[in-house]
Amino acid sequence: MQFLKRFEVWLLLVLGAGAAIWVLTDKPSVEGDPQPIDASTATPALVIHRCLLERDYGNARLDIELRYQNASPRPLILQPPDVKLLTTEGKEVPPFILAPEKPPEIGAQTSKNVRLRFWLDQEHLKTGLNLEIRGVKAEVKSTTSLDLETLENQKTKTWTGSIR
Repeated sequence: MQFLKRFEVWLLLVLGAGAAIWVLTDKPSVEGDPQPIDASTATPALVIHRCLLERDYGNARLDIELRYQNASPRPLILQPPDVKLLTTEGKEVPPFILAPEKPPEIGAQTSKNVRLRFWLDQEHLKTGLNLEIRGVKAEVKSTTSLDLETLENQKTKTWTGSIR
């Protein structure tokens, strides 16, 4: 136990303990992490950042990247019936589901960036599309018709905000 009498050993023990505490308590913020809701900010509950449309022969996959503010006291799993993509006629567009992917989830009283996926037919692109999450609506596509045949197959087309 002679080594405990040396100053350098105690210095290393204190520095090591401090580093361990810092690593265990520090949680870096990453883009897309849930953020607590600040009531003083007047940001809308649903903001669409961009839309990505990829043609797959006669259909298309629509990816909507958005930020949603869940003011509810319970977590929100972003799947029907809480989340709907509706045409201007009121028809619901089916979600694009892959078995290994879980639907995105937003914790209670937080906001988070997420990506939602939907499977579109040519008829869906002839009208406007609106996203509805727990009664909050946002325009995804204007009423201008978009011809699926003009898009290159298996190539993604990106729009900032909603599709025009």
